[in-house]
Amino acid sequence: MSENTELYNLAAQRLTEFMKGKITRKTPERFEILRVVCQTQGIFSIDELQEEMEKKAKFQVSRVTLFNTLKLLEEAKLVIKHTLSRAAHYECCVTPHPMVCLVCEQCGSVRKLESSKIENWLSEQKCKHFIISQPVLYFHGLCRSCMVKNSIKKRKANSKTKIQKK
Repeated sequence: MSENTELYNLAAQRLTEFMKGKITRKTPERFEILRVVCQTQGIFSIDELQEEMEKKAKFQVSRVTLFNTLKLLEEAKLVIKHTLSRAAHYECCVTPHPMVCLVCEQCGSVRKLESSKIENWLSEQKCKHFIISQPVLYFHGLCRSCMVKNSIKKRKANSKTKIQKK
């Protein structure tokens, strides 16, 4: 059995238990969305999930169904919602673990930083009168492609200024 299948089976079991407590219907759409979420690597937007659903899913689901199901998965602690820059991003998190996210302030891209030192430090943090369920650290800045775009724009602007001065 693959790691994704095991992850999905665990997530489906937890979602089923969660929905029993909420008296919520177990629809095939919800479980198909959960399956695709479990197969998706890293952080994703609603648009990226919709694209993956169109590629991988056995049937079409509406955008509203995606939003509502992601909210349910978030309540069930199967998905983390990262509210960043321009739009919300999500990540499958059946087994919580410390994470570090890099957020580009220009294009809005989000990626995870693999740093065992920082992740270990995050997992060791304790707060008085507060239980940390999911340690996440965000770094905001510029991604490499935006830095390149900015330097190209700057060079073009400088060359235009030099031409105008002559």
